Amino acid sequence: MIVSLIIIGSLIIYLFCYRFYGFYLQKKIVQPSESPTPAVRLRDDVDFVPANKYVLFGHHFASIAGAAPIVGPVIALAWGWLPALLWVWLGNIFIGAVHDYLSLMSSVRYDGHSIQWIASKVIKKRTGYLFAWFILFVLILVVAAFGAVLGKIFVAKPQVPPSYFLQIVAALILGFLLYRLRISFLLATLIGIIMLIGAIVLGMYFPINASYKTWMFIFFFYIILAASLPVHVLLQPRDYLNAWLLVAGLILGSFAILFSFKKITLFAFTSFNAPLIAHKPTPFWPVVPLIIACGSLSGFHALVASGTTSKQLSKEIEGLFIGYGSMLTEGFL
Repeated sequence: MIVSLIIIGSLIIYLFCYRFYGFYLQKKIVQPSESPTPAVRLRDDVDFVPANKYVLFGHHFASIAGAAPIVGPVIALAWGWLPALLWVWLGNIFIGAVHDYLSLMSSVRYDGHSIQWIASKVIKKRTGYLFAWFILFVLILVVAAFGAVLGKIFVAKPQVPPSYFLQIVAALILGFLLYRLRISFLLATLIGIIMLIGAIVLGMYFPINASYKTWMFIFFFYIILAASLPVHVLLQPRDYLNAWLLVAGLILGSFAILFSFKKITLFAFTSFNAPLIAHKPTPFWPVVPLIIACGSLSGFHALVASGTTSKQLSKEIEGLFIGYGSMLTEGFL
């Protein structure tokens, strides 16, 4: 089978499902109102701040899309590319994107509270406590894992750290332009993209060499600093710039595949019990949701949706584009 057909087919499927199934969910389940969202009603310019829907889409998309939607499907090729592809399509459209959208809107309807708080109110307090502890340990593991990977990259590629830190500076400037000077959104975006490109280029000429432990200490203090600042100062504009990198890679990669006209040389199907985990026979179900989580079905996305995104949603009607649309885009990625 030619890879180009999968790209075209995926694009058609996702656009079709967004237009019809997504709008069905919006009309029949969510039923967005015109009431002020928590971002407007509880605005404090720290956590609650209404954002442009495209900026918020970038923030949400960059927060949920990392290495996982690339690494997971590669591992799942042990079962064959067809089962992995079908799980991404079906899981993403009918489970993952629905989960993300409804998690976001549930938080919006509960004054921007996090998912564990909602669980304590809807189910019982004990559920909320257990959920909160589970989330804490999961986040520790996730941050530690991502920090370890990033630390190794910084040591192996000393050109990356300066680009990374310059991007942070660019994000701070972008946030200042959008929320302090309040210049045109398009102009601010153009300036941000130019600064982003400049950060990448300059990083190639000014490498920074440091040990793994040094970078881990820097990450530790950066996490505290980033979490302490108002969301629109660093977190939101930084993720918006990151989203442009993801979108650029997605577009360029798609065009490269479209015009390559290469055939898939891997097996479409190998076995539903292929050697995968610890090189031992691993059943496709129920293991596949663990292997392909981001891009298909990921509970972590509920933490992003209810943790930060719901506190920046300007209008309920924009929830479909940000919650459902971001997850479909990650599935396409």
